[in-house]
Amino acid sequence: MEKISCPICRKDFDQHDERQTNLCLEKFINVATNPVVYSSTKKIICPVCEKDMLDHNQYKAMECVNKFIKQVKEKSD
Repeated sequence: MEKISCPICRKDFDQHDERQTNLCLEKFINVATNPVVYSSTKKIICPVCEKDMLDHNQYKAMECVNKFIKQVKEKSD
């Protein structure tokens, strides 16, 4: 199975414990769903479609966030 890289800290999710996974997912959700607030932070590449998160509209951002959360949760089970 392929490794999933964290879009926040750039480490593989295999190197995350449950707490770190939750922290990174929370940060990713905040950045992806609030681009105006977080646009001054470092550039985030979407882990699902590999495009800049700022290029996503609200619908596409939520779609990619949900797919990514599902991938991470399935991998951790």
